[in-house]
Amino acid sequence: MRLLLLLPFPPDPDGTHGAARMTGQLLDNLAGAHEVAAIYLRAPEEPPIDATLRERLALAVEVERPSLRGSGQRRRSLRRALGLVAGRPLWATDWRVPAFTGRLRELVRDWQPDLVQAELGVMGQYLAGLAGPTVLVEHDPGAAAAADLAAWERGPRRLGRRVDAFAWRRYERRVLAAADATVAFTEHDRVTLRALAPEAQVERIAPGVRLPAQPSDPVGTLPPRVLFLGSFIHPPNIDAAIRLARDIMPSVRARVPEAQLEIVGDAPPAAVRALAGDRVAVTGRVDDVRPHVDGAAVVAAPLRLGGGMRVKVLEALAAGKAIVATPRALAGLELVPGTHALVADRDADLGAALAELLEDPERRRRIGAAAREWAEAHLGWEHAVAAYTGLYERLLAERAR
Repeated sequence: MRLLLLLPFPPDPDGTHGAARMTGQLLDNLAGAHEVAAIYLRAPEEPPIDATLRERLALAVEVERPSLRGSGQRRRSLRRALGLVAGRPLWATDWRVPAFTGRLRELVRDWQPDLVQAELGVMGQYLAGLAGPTVLVEHDPGAAAAADLAAWERGPRRLGRRVDAFAWRRYERRVLAAADATVAFTEHDRVTLRALAPEAQVERIAPGVRLPAQPSDPVGTLPPRVLFLGSFIHPPNIDAAIRLARDIMPSVRARVPEAQLEIVGDAPPAAVRALAGDRVAVTGRVDDVRPHVDGAAVVAAPLRLGGGMRVKVLEALAAGKAIVATPRALAGLELVPGTHALVADRDADLGAALAELLEDPERRRRIGAAAREWAEAHLGWEHAVAAYTGLYERLLAERAR
């Protein structure tokens, strides 16, 4: 089949944030079974599309997106306000680029794809009016995520989040209606989207992850380190990192005084950078996370906001690391608590689980080995590619009738 994918940023199987890696790996694996093209937005400060991936694709079309940094903030604020009035959330307005619409129409006309797929809800705004079958992949349903953030914020920012959440509900209903089918990563997200738009066809397809040839060291190096991974462009990671440093790690250090915390991820805001200090390192963006994963004793994912599947959790499982996580961080993964990961929700329980693993290298080794074995059985991309191919075939058959 000829597939055209729409992306909000340059895809890269080894990119600096989870969604870039996930979309890059999806494209790479789909290209092994189909003829695949991509059209994507790129801001001046973003890296280009991965060169090896570009060679795998039939076409790779880049459209410039205005930077969200520097001058022009007043104009951007006005655009966002007008977007909210029109029922368009802030993120969708920032990624609304007329040149992309024009270039997409030309590409559909000239290349004639069998199917067009938009990755992430923000790209759903470009599906309306396309002739062929269309699929929307919702990595993290926007209306539910926005409602989470509205409850999380305090002070004047909470009102702004509530307005944005209302716009997300209106917007998401429209983009779900524009797509012939929508893909959610977890059953919870599928049910959430169906409740928002009961007429929509919503399928669950779990993503894959690239399995490293060899697992990481399951024990880590000394002194023992707890590792938090995540791009801070994603607000739930801000909340989780602050929670881990301020509310969870003190109880860990009461049992393991030498324990350290390392927070690794792109674009940490001031509130996360301020966590750096005694036995807490905040690295910001790193070129390669593998040395940080190798050296860590435990990977922590104390997330309580957002949906979808967490790329950092999938990659930690694939690396064979012991993980301590909340149920929300493990959504969509049929893991056995205590065997493949330690699972808890309350700060005290998360702290106790981290301390237990820091005190017991052999248990870290057992859990890491079980995590790697589970990842090898469940996280290969071949499962996702087969499921997507089945969905495409059904949509094309329905269109042909």
